[in-house]
Amino acid sequence: VLLGNLIAKPLLTILNQRYIKEAKQIINSNKNLKIIGITGSYGKTSTKNIVTALLEEKYITVMTPKSYNTNLGVVKTIREQIKPYTEVFVCEMGASRLKDIEDICKVVKPDISVITSIGPQHLTTFKSMDNIIKGKYEIITEAKKDVKAILNVDNEYIKGGIEKYAKDIEVIEYAINDKNVRYTVENITMSDKGSIFDIIDGENKIQVETKLLGRHNIYNIVCAVAIAKELGMTNAEIKKA
Repeated sequence: VLLGNLIAKPLLTILNQRYIKEAKQIINSNKNLKIIGITGSYGKTSTKNIVTALLEEKYITVMTPKSYNTNLGVVKTIREQIKPYTEVFVCEMGASRLKDIEDICKVVKPDISVITSIGPQHLTTFKSMDNIIKGKYEIITEAKKDVKAILNVDNEYIKGGIEKYAKDIEVIEYAINDKNVRYTVENITMSDKGSIFDIIDGENKIQVETKLLGRHNIYNIVCAVAIAKELGMTNAEIKKA
């Protein structure tokens, strides 16, 4: 098996580089494509699904399926699903070590970068919390120069990294506990049928009803609404979704 791997490795490397090149060409040829990059120690897959459900109300949207959140998983999605008429690509980006997200961003540079959470997941491969924070913030430091960052500032690790990694870009903060942010939540009611709550954006209020349960999904929905608003969706379109 080891010998077979050694023999096959050069061929696989050549093939992978060819696929990466093709994916870059597809992305670069679609000048109107908006790229949403989403990462986090937890919550990124659910957020990706909710974001896509919202954006599909208005835009032709493609997302990375299942947990295709590695470099080659993203490349595979681009090659098989991104078309010249695709308007938005929602790209989940996973990381188990430094530069994992940087490698993905060499293929897709986000217009909007999202960090849903930062925690001690993959601590054995990252070696330290500082490295985990740095690794997650690669979705911002390696994105487009005019990237907008949408960040969950109820998470102390995310909040603590803004000054170091996102001080020169537009940061849009969301939270449930912190009320001094761009997007927050009031009047939460939960039952076995789902959740009802108000999303507050300055003086603007959107009442949301969802069958999704749990406080964690409220975070995911608020994040998705922030993205939808940044892409020009109306309150009516958001409520319908």
